[in-house]
Amino acid sequence: MTKDRSRGIDEIREIFELLNKRTSVPYVEKYVDLPPFAENRLAMLYVFLRDEGLDKERAKTLCVTTGLVQLGLDTHESVRVRYENTHAAERNRQLTVLAGDYFSSHYYHMLAEAGEITAIRVLAGAIQEINEAKMKLYFGEKEDKLSSESYMALRQIIDTALYTAMVRHYASTEESRRFWIALFQETAAVECMIGAWEQLQWQEQVPLGFTRLLLQVPGSTLAHVLSVVEEKAMELMGVCEQLIRSFQSAEKQTLLDWITSRYVHRVNRLKRVVEEL
Repeated sequence: MTKDRSRGIDEIREIFELLNKRTSVPYVEKYVDLPPFAENRLAMLYVFLRDEGLDKERAKTLCVTTGLVQLGLDTHESVRVRYENTHAAERNRQLTVLAGDYFSSHYYHMLAEAGEITAIRVLAGAIQEINEAKMKLYFGEKEDKLSSESYMALRQIIDTALYTAMVRHYASTEESRRFWIALFQETAAVECMIGAWEQLQWQEQVPLGFTRLLLQVPGSTLAHVLSVVEEKAMELMGVCEQLIRSFQSAEKQTLLDWITSRYVHRVNRLKRVVEEL
């Protein structure tokens, strides 16, 4: 591992540590299952910001605050429509909503303190875009009017809008803007496919969304959907690899390789499970 790559990885891990400190609320941790951080997207955001010339501390601040917003949005998304009629279930629902509110609002204070007023506006606009996409997704699923293609398009907005908004604002060239938006969108699609694959393979259940829509196609079977999801995941990973190979900075290429290699590890683990069955 080169010295530059090692340093870059250490700086990215510092962001995760800062996020852990900012989100460590013992009472919430006791009663609420918080979603994981969007580590790969935050790591790519850091590489992008540094590549655009932002200093280390400023890039970290923007990444931590973006991570807080993402965690808040993901926490709200984990709130179920129906809960058991018990005190514990009601407490879990209320704390989940409050935790999402806390994480989402915490970013505002951090950015205001750092004087990053423009970043507040950029993230606020992205939050609005995400919430609009979530409403379209909810009503589309409720009214049974979603195709798998429209689902993926809305899911892409939900998963990437925070990061593509930052790219659109901070990218110094159109070439950089196109590259990073494409990379965020393609890697988010990879994550979605691998996540669906993992749920189908390990939990033996059909998750909501993309795979459920595939199974609604006449003649579809669980085995067929598994095959489609695996094929799509591998195809998208290939697209990501080609994008990274087109990146001009060799130092940043190695960091992006490290980030996307985490997808490869998840896929290899899935394949080992399949082989052992």
